[in-house]
Amino acid sequence: MVVLAAAPVLAQETGRVHGTVTLQEVDFVQGAVVLVVGTGRYALSNELGRFVIDGVPPGSYEVLAQREHVTAGRQRVDVDPGGDATVDFVLGLSPVREDVTVTASAGGTETTFEAFNAVTTVDSFDIARESAAGLEDVLRNEPGVAIRGFGPGASRPIIRGFDGDRVLVLEDGVRTGDLSSESGDHGVAVDPDSAERIEIVRGPATLLYGPNAVGGVVNVITPHESYRGSLLEGTRAQFSADLGSANAQAGSNFGLQHARDGVHYWAGGGTRRTDDYATPEGTVENSATESSTVRAGVGWSGDRLFASAGVTSNGGRYGVLFAGEFHGHHEGESGGHGDEHGETAISLDWQRRAGRFDIGLQDLDNRFIEGARLSLNVVDWHHDELESEGGQQRVGTRYDNRTYIVRADLDQRQTARLAGRFGVWTQIRDFEAAGVEALAPRTDQSSFAAFAYEELSLGRFRVQFGGRVDRDDYQVAERSVVGALDDGHDDHDGHDDHDDGHDDHGGHPEAPHARDRGFEGASASVGLHADLGAGNALVANVTRSYRAPAIEELYNFGPHVGTLSFDVGNPDLDAESTLGLDLSLRHRGDRVRGELNFFMYDIDNFIFGNRSGAVADNLPVFDILQGDSRFAGFDARGSTRLGRTWLTLGLGYVDARLTTTNEALPRIPPLRGTLDLDIPYGGFTLSPQVELAGRQADVFRGETETEGYSVVNLRASYVWPLQDMSHILSFTGYNLTNTLYRNHTSYIKDRAPEMGRGVRLGYSVRFH
Repeated sequence: MVVLAAAPVLAQETGRVHGTVTLQEVDFVQGAVVLVVGTGRYALSNELGRFVIDGVPPGSYEVLAQREHVTAGRQRVDVDPGGDATVDFVLGLSPVREDVTVTASAGGTETTFEAFNAVTTVDSFDIARESAAGLEDVLRNEPGVAIRGFGPGASRPIIRGFDGDRVLVLEDGVRTGDLSSESGDHGVAVDPDSAERIEIVRGPATLLYGPNAVGGVVNVITPHESYRGSLLEGTRAQFSADLGSANAQAGSNFGLQHARDGVHYWAGGGTRRTDDYATPEGTVENSATESSTVRAGVGWSGDRLFASAGVTSNGGRYGVLFAGEFHGHHEGESGGHGDEHGETAISLDWQRRAGRFDIGLQDLDNRFIEGARLSLNVVDWHHDELESEGGQQRVGTRYDNRTYIVRADLDQRQTARLAGRFGVWTQIRDFEAAGVEALAPRTDQSSFAAFAYEELSLGRFRVQFGGRVDRDDYQVAERSVVGALDDGHDDHDGHDDHDDGHDDHGGHPEAPHARDRGFEGASASVGLHADLGAGNALVANVTRSYRAPAIEELYNFGPHVGTLSFDVGNPDLDAESTLGLDLSLRHRGDRVRGELNFFMYDIDNFIFGNRSGAVADNLPVFDILQGDSRFAGFDARGSTRLGRTWLTLGLGYVDARLTTTNEALPRIPPLRGTLDLDIPYGGFTLSPQVELAGRQADVFRGETETEGYSVVNLRASYVWPLQDMSHILSFTGYNLTNTLYRNHTSYIKDRAPEMGRGVRLGYSVRFH
């Protein structure tokens, strides 16, 4: 209490920045973000285009203003103690612009140019322009990002070659609670159309988000979360709709936020469906998807105290491609492919319920603490693996995953030289599966972490350093008998009754004894951001991070269609330890902008599936082992202006291998890139694009090589920005040459190529 009662005269030592924001084609702009670079302080412009940013420490700063697809150049202001600084902005449409991030920032909102991590921001305009059927369509062309696939419903981002439990997918900074990190046939439970923006952090974000973020983070930020820090009176709303041809795509989404007298409400929802998708070789059966989302909440924000509560309910169903061929426990009953041909067709029916409560303090008149926030989250995930055969349907496996997350953050009072954040985080997870693919026993996982970040400013040089300690505990029940929930074919040794004829070379593996485990470790990082002048910057980070084994790595045992393997977990695994080096060169100019990132990660005790050569239940046996590994590569994006046209090149490459044997790791993306041309004319932009990928011949044992390819796409969009709203019309023609190509990071690349020629149409309107 002594800290919170510190002298209020501190308010007299700070100044404020105020001004107006206008648009070239209109008058005042409402809902523009105005950021004082380097302070984390920002505000939204009101209906008259005016903004006020209080509590700015004395000093010289650059100020940036932006709204979706419109931006203004930076302007420099000097803030005196207790004084006012005025700055006015005129925004203009631009396909290449400067973005802000909250995901990669330890001290609040900052620009991606100033961030210590390599960050890409996809704003609501980009999402609307893509008219994406899922998260994979939005992210697939970002440098350093590939897409893991098991059909359209079961995709997930891969960052710098890292997949699964080494990449975190968040919604408003909180784990989604789905099982997409555990299996290739489980998808991400987030609709990108509901997002205000999506932030992709490439490289370790371990200290802020936990040991599962060693590869990177994808954070989907919804409108109510984006506006939380700068609440304006009035109503904001969004609506979008889209249609697509090659998969009969149809979707719509809406969102509403209203604020009055400090009370704010939000609601939203959407629905989406796709049919079986078409390829140059024909239609891929059982690839249809459907999903829906509903969310609502209420909050209150005063001068110091704020609180909010919200709920989200979403669910859907999608086909697991070719899975019926590997469900040997029904093989003796029928043959052929697809339900209409007599063989089992597999689909997943999923539901997710999430609740969140936040309470905190802000803008404190305190010498040490500026704000505090406590967040309580509950996510209940459930899905059924449905087996359809002969017109009948039954539940083969049932998964339940309930997660409780508590996070407390304290924001340090920022001075001209020092800023920081520190806090604690805890998670309790109850995982249970029953049925044919109940690979792991019931497991209760508890995790705890404490972390601290500090950033020191020394003129053109900024140094960031921090640390984190984690503790993870697993308590497991006895391994249950494997078998369908209702088929009555279970035997008593935990093996499938229909093992005969499965060509089980080398005998059936023996299940390892599942035992309780506990892990603890520390992570630390040091970063340097050097302003080299003339719009250039050099960023270097050295990170030491820890990751405990995941449930599936410790305890899985049995046939696993989601990875096309018979998994044999290892309850004796040690924690991984990663030493990482990231280097980034950045340039920001009027005609040329770009970023070149190099990375190298040495991982001790790297956990991987080792193909043993044996076959069980018609699947290759993979033993979960450990060995040292190295990930090295680069990702880059550069844009140059040719008159009014922007030419953009993006590239990404990673080499990942076991250092003890010099073998390549499985499903590592090849050299990939995009070449875009953005040709604007007023509010209209024509954007031809070429996607390129090299041949991937450096593969893990038993893995299929893939050939290189080039895919031609064409986007056309029209943006009509008004004072308090924006209309966006979009057209996308994808794979216009109907190229037959295969995604190397797909589990089913041997069986299904990627989508053929098609078009998507979209419309979006946003009321600011």
